[in-house]
Amino acid sequence: MKSKVSIEIEKREGKYSAYSPEIKGYIAEGNSLDSVIDAIKQAIQSHWHQQEEESSKTTAQSLLELFENITAGMNETEINNLPMDGAQEHDHYIYGIPKSDS
Repeated sequence: MKSKVSIEIEKREGKYSAYSPEIKGYIAEGNSLDSVIDAIKQAIQSHWHQQEEESSKTTAQSLLELFENITAGMNETEINNLPMDGAQEHDHYIYGIPKSDS
């Protein structure tokens, strides 16, 4: 994954600080420029890793869960009358072709 982030580095009274506007609430501070750069690199890598983990989490329901939720209030007869093929009439709904008799 390639991404770009902005880094602001400041030197005040012999000390360095660095932060990235993309990473809220983190400021690296140290006595040397190298230590501050290393710290901000680690913070950015940690931030990217956390974003990757969050984006890979699945929040969608499985088809079985979806089916169980839809049929929760139905009796066995109603469930048995449901079409066996959910796409049986897709041509009717997509293209306006008359429904089939099957």
